[in-house]
Amino acid sequence: SPKSGNLASVVDESTSIKATLESQKYDAATIRAEFRSYQAILPKPDTLLQEKHSFQLLRNQIEENNIEPPRFLKYKFEQGIKPHHALCCLLLSEYEKDEAREKARWKSTAPSWIYILSCGRLHRQLNNPAEFIRDQFNRVAHAIPSNVVTPEVLRKKIRNRGLPVPNYFLDPEDDKQFPPHIALLVILQDGEKESGKFYSVFYYAAFSLFAIVALLLRIVLEVIGGAGAIWGGAEVFTLRTGDNAEMWRWISVAIGILCFLRFVTLNAPQIEDEGDILGPAGPWSLRLPVRLRAVCDHPFHYFVRALPPSSPSKKHD
Repeated sequence: SPKSGNLASVVDESTSIKATLESQKYDAATIRAEFRSYQAILPKPDTLLQEKHSFQLLRNQIEENNIEPPRFLKYKFEQGIKPHHALCCLLLSEYEKDEAREKARWKSTAPSWIYILSCGRLHRQLNNPAEFIRDQFNRVAHAIPSNVVTPEVLRKKIRNRGLPVPNYFLDPEDDKQFPPHIALLVILQDGEKESGKFYSVFYYAAFSLFAIVALLLRIVLEVIGGAGAIWGGAEVFTLRTGDNAEMWRWISVAIGILCFLRFVTLNAPQIEDEGDILGPAGPWSLRLPVRLRAVCDHPFHYFVRALPPSSPSKKHD
């Protein structure tokens, strides 16, 4: 079928990268095995994303604890592997497993209430950094070149297919970029105790409450406040009297409607918001004060997004 052909092409295109690394005895299993040796000394995933620890800093930290650095933190003359190659290998391995699971079962996932209430326009937001990283990769997996290339060529290949470049493959000078070795470590830490806070009901409830309060306050200030300003301003300037109060009431309502339309225009999620509006890997990639400000500025985006979820079962050209 066409779908099976698309899935097969992804596997074929990814085989060369994996084969190249496996020929050097470096595959997803080896990457995860290495991770166990230095896992305990790594900063938490949110700290890694916020501080963007350099290649050399992480290497020094590992060596200071008398631990052999992983190959993606070694130089070429040490038989090192480029971080973006190791990241591709790990994510492609996960991608193929997800693909196999989807081929082995019927797609019977029920649509979310967000999807239903928005008539299919909005989807659940991804606030877990690892989910965000995987989602961006799954959208370009079929565009990953079949040979090992430099980051510059990788970006060009992805753009030539009309796809958005994942933030961890962007040019280092881009504000939204975070290093591929950081993305790789965040993926390795996912599901471990270091990433426990991302799945904490307490954290989710606290930030959800903050986002809801911020959203209600914006409605009061930007919508109700606009209508109230007309009503109150008319009285201050003695334009509103007992004889024309009804007229000014309708003028205030009309202004309130315009303010509401402006509010919707400014706050409705757009596909272009992804990877930028709440941080390069979601809100956890920002320090707490900046995270609170981002959620306060865009409270609706904390819950929903316009970009549909990625899936190995379909292409995202």
